[in-house]
Amino acid sequence: MIRLLVALAVLCATARADTVYELPKTKARLELPDSWHRADVAGLVASYKHAAGSVLAVTRADVPNPDAWKKDDAKARQAYADTVERGIRSRIPGYKLVRKKLGDANRVPALDVEATRDTGATVIVRVLLFRTYALSLAIEVPRKGDIAIARSIAAKLTPPKE
Repeated sequence: MIRLLVALAVLCATARADTVYELPKTKARLELPDSWHRADVAGLVASYKHAAGSVLAVTRADVPNPDAWKKDDAKARQAYADTVERGIRSRIPGYKLVRKKLGDANRVPALDVEATRDTGATVIVRVLLFRTYALSLAIEVPRKGDIAIARSIAAKLTPPKE
């Protein structure tokens, strides 16, 4: 019986294998379940689709983010995060904020945003605010889609530990 359980655990771990993708011009890596497939879209760092209808896009903007790095000035950091979130809002029709959180991903400021659209879709966004550029991951999950997978993918977008 124990051998059967161990064999099942190994099979389940293998079935949930993720693939790590190196992204150009950044140290950050994207980790995706194998069920996602590349969708080449011009102008994006990376783009993927899932058979269940979710879409993922990674973009890069060469912009300085000095206020995001002000560890001793929480108000400046939060004001900067609010500005970034307003930029996200302006680009998503029917946007309604569910939650946002400013934190760190391996010592790089990271803004996590979750919103819904008037279509019922959920949008999960993670923005890594490097000193001289911002790397953004956006995943749109269709109505009644699995939001937990999108949250997990976004949380794994991090630069390597130094």
